[in-house]
Formats: sequence, C-alpha cells, structure tokens
Amino acid sequence: MSKLMFKTPRGIAMYPYLNRPDTQFDTNGKYKVNLRMKKEDAKPLVDAVKKAAEEEFGAKAKSAKLPFKTDEDTGDLIVVTGSKFVPKMLDSQGTTIPPHNAPEIFGGSELILGGNMYAYNAGGSIGISMQLGGVQIISLADSINGQGLTFDKVEDGFVASNDDQPGEAAEGSYNF
Repeated sequence: MSKLMFKTPRGIAMYPYLNRPDTQFDTNGKYKVNLRMKKEDAKPLVDAVKKAAEEEFGAKAKSAKLPFKTDEDTGDLIVVTGSKFVPKMLDSQGTTIPPHNAPEIFGGSELILGGNMYAYNAGGSIGISMQLGGVQIISLADSINGQGLTFDKVEDGFVASNDDQPGEAAEGSYNF
C-alpha cells in the first residue's frame, strides 16, 4: 500500500493529547485524539479506509482492524488517530500555529484531522492505522475551570494566602 493521505470532516475531540504526549502506556509518549462525528459525515472517510484495506489485504480485509468505532449510545462514529510525533497545528483559516503559541486543546474542541493511513500486519493482526500529522482547530473548548464552574463564598471558611512569598502562612491560610 502506498502512503495514503486522509483528512477528516469536522468532529469533536475526545481525550486529546495534542499539546503533550500521553505517556501512560508508552514511555516515549504518543500524541493522539479520538474524533466524534455523525456517521453520515464520516461515510467518505470510512469508504476510503475500507477501500485501502481491501487493496492491501484482499479477502482478509473483512477481518482487518480499522481505525474507528461506533458509539453505541449515539450512533456517532469515533475516528482513532495517533502519532509519536507532535502534530502540526493550524487555525481555522489554515495558518500554521508555531508550537510555542499552540493553544491547549481540550475535549469538546471542534477539529479537522489530517495525516497518513498505513496498513499493518503484526503478530497475526492486520489493519489500517491513521497516523496523525496535523490538526486544524475550528473552535476551542474550555477546560472544566473555564466552563462556568463557580462556588459561592462560605463565611468563616479557609482563606488562602496568594502572596507567593516563602515563609510561614498566616493561621488558617495556606501560602501557595
């Protein structure tokens, strides 16, 4: 299989590790994101992946592991991508964002993903993987702290000292 490029339709980011790699199961780290979209929007992408599997594996393509799954609750398609390399980031206008200016991308952000599809045959397992090369940011979701999570004041409660000075904190407060 020659290297095939892919570009997803717009989707919603799930569990993104785009600003720093996920090192939980790989000490070298992996940049990754799952992208949720309506099945009908994803049909051209799904067809391209299935065609690549058929060309690579022939009759065995039906047993190939493909880089997407269906959300049983919503029926949406979830595309699974990843890479050991930092993905290129672009804004909604297609302008490259320098790595030092890249915004933090949280789940719920609207993205378009691009990269290369690769066939693999390892340990008796065959499939197609989607290697993430770039991320176009359509809109950013806020972190939980930016999603309107607020608390009311509590009288006679703990009050933190935010003076950033080393030393002993006042009684009943904590010096960060």
